[in-house]
Amino acid sequence: MIRDIETELEKHGFKSRIVSAIRLKELQKEITEKRVNGYFFDDFFRERLTSFKFRPPKQLPKANSLLIAAYPQPKVCIIFNWKGKSHPVLLPPTYMHHPNAILEKLLKDLLKPFDFHVVKTILPLKLLAVRSGLGSYGRNNICYIPKWESFHRLMAFFPDLPCEDDVWFESSMMKECRKCTACIRACPTGAITSERFLIRAERCLTFQNERSGEFPSWVDPSWHHCLFGCIGCQKICPQNKRMLNWIEDREEFIEQETSLILEKVPLNRIPSSTRKKIEKLYMIDEYELLSRNLNSVLINSLFDKREE
Repeated sequence: MIRDIETELEKHGFKSRIVSAIRLKELQKEITEKRVNGYFFDDFFRERLTSFKFRPPKQLPKANSLLIAAYPQPKVCIIFNWKGKSHPVLLPPTYMHHPNAILEKLLKDLLKPFDFHVVKTILPLKLLAVRSGLGSYGRNNICYIPKWESFHRLMAFFPDLPCEDDVWFESSMMKECRKCTACIRACPTGAITSERFLIRAERCLTFQNERSGEFPSWVDPSWHHCLFGCIGCQKICPQNKRMLNWIEDREEFIEQETSLILEKVPLNRIPSSTRKKIEKLYMIDEYELLSRNLNSVLINSLFDKREE
C-alpha cells in the first residue's frame, strides 16, 4: 500500500518516501548530537530548531509512519515599480506554500477509504529527506532531488498508516560535491567551508534575512539580492545548470504599493488589493521583514543600474 501511495502521489507531481515513525528518535538524536558538538550557533538553534515535533501529534497518537515529500518549484520573480522604474526581485525556490495544501488533500483522499488519517507536522525536512533516500545533501547543505536538484519544496506529514519495513540512510554529501568547491567560492558570507560538512548556518544570508532586527554589521549591503533567502550557492552549482532559467512571474506592485511597503504602513491600512498580492506570495507573516529586505534589494538594484 505504501508503494501504491508513493506511485499515486508521483502522478500528481510529488516525489515521496514513507518511513516508520520509530525514525523520529534518530532524527532527534542527530539534531541533539550536533548541538552538543557545537555545530549550531545558539541563536540559530533557538530560532530554527526548537519547534520540531519528534513525537506523534495528539490528534493522531497512533501515527505509525512519516511521509516526506517534494514538489518541483521554480524561482519566483516579483516586479516592484519604484522611482519610475520596474525592478524584478527574485525569491528562491521553496517559498511558495501551495503544494502543502494540495498534498494534504491528496493524502486525505487516498487514505480515507482505508480508514487511515494524516496530520501535518514540523520536522527537520532536509534531514528526513536525505535519511529516507528521497534526496541528497549538497555541500551547501541544501537537499537535492534527482531531476529537480534544489528547485523544489519539501513537506512532511504523520499518517497512521503502518510501516514495518523502511529504508534509512546515513547523512552524507553528494558524490558530485566531493571535488567541487563552487559554492564555497560563491558564498559571500563564508557560511560554506571545506573544514566541515555542516555549514555555518548563522553566517548564511538566508538566516539573517529571515529573522527580525537589523542586519549584523558584518553583512555587506551589496550581498542582498533576493527578497528572502539567497540564491548564490544554488545559482553557481553545476547540478542546477538545467534549472537556472526556470523562473515564474508572480505579482507586480505599482509604485504606490511599493512605497506603502517601504514606509512600513500597517497591513490593516493598506488597500485590500495590495494585501491580496502579499498573501499570494505567502508573506503576510513576514510583512514586518518585507520593508527592510525590499529596501536593501532595491538599493542594490539602483546601484547596479548606475554601474551599467
